Amino acid sequence: MSDAVAPARRSQALAALVLGSALVGVVAVSAIGVGGLWIATIFSVASVWLTAGALAGAYIAGAWGLGAAALRWMEDRAAAAWLAPAVGLGVMLTLSHGLGVLGAFEWFGSGGRRFVAGLPIAAGLLLLAFDLLQRRSGERVSLSPVVLAFVPSVAVLVVASASAPGWLWASEGFGYDTRSYHMQLPAEWLAMGRMATLEHNIYSFLPGYVEAAFYHLLSIVGQHPAEGTGVGVLAGQCLSALMAMLAAVLVGRVCWLVLPRDSREQMSGLPIALAAVVLGTPWVIVTGTRAYNEPAVLVLGAGAMLATLQTNHKPWMRWAISAFLVGSACGAKPTALFMVGPVIGAMLLISTPPRELWKGLLVGVLVGIATLLPWLVRNGLATGNPVFPQFAGVFGQGHWTPEQHERWASGHTFGGSVVDRIRLLVLPDPNGPFLGGTSMRGLMHPQWGVLGALCLIAAVAAPFVRRHAVIVARAVGLLAQIFAWLFLTHLQSRFLIPVVLTGVPLLAVGLAAFGCSSVWIAVVVALAQGAWGAWLYASERDGRPGLAIA
Repeated sequence: MSDAVAPARRSQALAALVLGSALVGVVAVSAIGVGGLWIATIFSVASVWLTAGALAGAYIAGAWGLGAAALRWMEDRAAAAWLAPAVGLGVMLTLSHGLGVLGAFEWFGSGGRRFVAGLPIAAGLLLLAFDLLQRRSGERVSLSPVVLAFVPSVAVLVVASASAPGWLWASEGFGYDTRSYHMQLPAEWLAMGRMATLEHNIYSFLPGYVEAAFYHLLSIVGQHPAEGTGVGVLAGQCLSALMAMLAAVLVGRVCWLVLPRDSREQMSGLPIALAAVVLGTPWVIVTGTRAYNEPAVLVLGAGAMLATLQTNHKPWMRWAISAFLVGSACGAKPTALFMVGPVIGAMLLISTPPRELWKGLLVGVLVGIATLLPWLVRNGLATGNPVFPQFAGVFGQGHWTPEQHERWASGHTFGGSVVDRIRLLVLPDPNGPFLGGTSMRGLMHPQWGVLGALCLIAAVAAPFVRRHAVIVARAVGLLAQIFAWLFLTHLQSRFLIPVVLTGVPLLAVGLAAFGCSSVWIAVVVALAQGAWGAWLYASERDGRPGLAIA
């Protein structure tokens, strides 16, 4: 009896330690730069997460339930359980977009808004509860001490996401993108009663699936963002924080799957520590504490990575799931088309038997197009160009003049030479400081911590450590992401964030060469990343980052 009770007690003690450490971390971060207002700050953080955080949590949990229901046909229930939150997020974002475009939130007037907006979330919660009850068993889930490596980054995420929009992160112009379109568009849609393209805001012509989710949350609250930093606005930030946490966990699962089968149990803590590395990376913290779309891209991209690795399923099924997730990622942020799509495509190509390739390609193309079809139709009806403002020379200029198209192109491209582009990947910008007062624009940007350099090293080393087609394809995929960043973007470091989807699993392969020591190396890196993220947070607003919370 004692042999059975002792592990359970140790697990409970460890769970209490993790929870207690997280609470201490939140209190410590809340006290940074607020002087005697630290008690008020702590209560404000708690209030935000009990209201806005609960709403965002319901959205994520509801999405998870929809994903579990959508994947009930999968025989491998463990694989389905890991894919469910990513697939569910894609389904929920699609529903948010569809309901918003149809104006469904206003079909029954302001009184029925909460009912319509809450219906898919409530349905998802019920489906999740049903799925969890079916999976319930007598097996106990053991908790690894490595989980403590998450504490610094989780503490910063929880506190910073409770801050007023427009206060934090100089690297992002103190929330300029959030205030100009990520939350500005949902505010205008709420006033209009439907999601629509707006000629005075070009970003409304992008897919906007994440902005549709913010609109969905605002519709439940029924509060216009102009009324203050209310629950609706902060729910968007909490949603980003939760998606960042989910993305880190899914990337950790990808790391576990790329390890050799015979060493997975021996190094079971390595994927957990690397998930903590992802969450502690300052760029993930920055985008995970604002109402941004990068966290959704990471969740959906990591889900697509998992789908490519499920080789026990029929190839066309893996292509269908992956295509839906990549399409959803493009709906969240169009740059996912070249920062996520090629990597997933390469992974599927090498793992699909030649005789099944035509079927997989056909299914993948059809599902991908179908996923983005609502946006293509919406844009086509509004401008005549389904991908406006892109490919104006092919599909038409819409309501813009040639000068406006030229201005858009110049603002979203980099005009330097090939040498200039490659130099900015790892060296300072010779033209001076960029956003946030730093001259670094690539993988050496301070908000990468050490992860940018480690990903580059892992891309070279991992294929030598483990000569496997999947590893080689992933390394080539990382290089393809860098190539796309160099030649298809305007060279902002934030646009490199999807590199974690390829780089961190490669890092897992490289660290695996150190055996059991790899876990503790990864833990040290995770704690260093989390501490660096906390330090950057503490440096914001001249050392007073928490004043907008208090």
